[in-house]
Parts: sequence; structure tokens; C-alpha cells
Amino acid sequence: MVVKKGLPEPVVTVLRRLVMNGDAKIAGFVLHTYCRRIYGVDEETATRWMLAYFRREFAHINQVVETIR
Repeated sequence: MVVKKGLPEPVVTVLRRLVMNGDAKIAGFVLHTYCRRIYGVDEETATRWMLAYFRREFAHINQVVETIR
């Protein structure tokens, strides 16, 4: 059985701060790189996970997902 733990708190804090400071593209890059290195997934999977995370966590900011594409 897979236990979902989510992202570590320091990563979440960095992502939130970047997005709130208008650096959504950098936040996307950070999350994409984290997924690739920590979970060892391919480029497409990391991109899917990154977009899903931003849609879920920052749904109230419509331009965030559009900015990181």
C-alpha cells in the first residue's frame, strides 16, 4: 500500500513564497526538479505532477497555472 505523505514543509514554504512574490515559473521549476530528483520520474510525469499540484494548491490564483506552462 502506498502512503501519501505530501511534500516536505520546507519545499511547500518555498513554493508558496515564490508564488506569492510573483515567481510562479521559478516555483514550477523547483517542484519539477524536486519530482525528477527525489522520485526519479521522467520529464512528462514530473510535469503532470507539477501542474496537478499547482491546480490543487493555487486554484484561487488563476494565472499561476497559465504562467508555469
